[in-house]
Amino acid sequence: MRTLQRSSGRGSDSRKRSCVLALSLIGVLAASFSASTAKAVAPTLTILSPSDGALVPGGDPVVVRFAVSDFTMVQPGRAGQIGGPNEGHARAFLDGQVVRLVTDLEPFSLFVPSGPHTIRMRLFADDGAPLSPDVSASVRIIATQGPAAGVPSIKILSPTPLEATGHGIYVSYRISNFTLVDPHGQPNAPNEGHLQLLVEGIVVMEVVQYDPVLLVSLPDGDITIAARLVNNDGSELTPSAAASVAIHVAASSAVSLPLVSNGGIALLLAFILVVLILRRRQAARANDKLRVEKP
Repeated sequence: MRTLQRSSGRGSDSRKRSCVLALSLIGVLAASFSASTAKAVAPTLTILSPSDGALVPGGDPVVVRFAVSDFTMVQPGRAGQIGGPNEGHARAFLDGQVVRLVTDLEPFSLFVPSGPHTIRMRLFADDGAPLSPDVSASVRIIATQGPAAGVPSIKILSPTPLEATGHGIYVSYRISNFTLVDPHGQPNAPNEGHLQLLVEGIVVMEVVQYDPVLLVSLPDGDITIAARLVNNDGSELTPSAAASVAIHVAASSAVSLPLVSNGGIALLLAFILVVLILRRRQAARANDKLRVEKP
């Protein structure tokens, strides 16, 4: 009986040791699985704004907001820095060129010229190497000096229809939902560009001012003056934004001077001075003739 009891006790101890060993193995496997799972979580980067395809109006800077996960933003080049596996900084690119080093999660601004652009952000490790695999995000935007909404239009205020004039006349106009900019070869952008003035369908002047414009050397007869808004490259808007007016041009019998925006007063004074000199010379010659004819 004692032999059976001893055998039964030994079997119980063996089963206890087996259970403890199994539990230990389960704990090790669970810890190993948790560690591998933690290592498998990769950093992410998301650009929150602007949205892809956004229009940035009025020449305003672009405010970039973003978020990262499983990644710590730090300042590179710290004294005694030991880089961690999921820490570093980001770099902002505009059309492929680095424009900003980003070391925190605060929004930042970018100044962009008119036209389409691509903004890209990419995560880098402490040593300046890009993460592997690559972690980046990008959006496309369009910047413009013009307004964000509205259909561009133009209306000619003067001359009025069928107005009779000489060979020079001022043209004034009102522009809506459009911004005039100097055409320096920049890409086209919504709601910005310049103004073309046409006489009988021929472009005679390109304008970037809102003040009245003087047209000179107009042909005699019934003519049509037109004004139209165009893109930076000179192409017409879609839909077209144009206006026209018919006037009558006739040569004046009175002596007239060409008016210019600069120096007009000086030219007028010079003309008056020449007239006075000629009249004085004529008077002097008449006096001399009278003296000669006296007996």
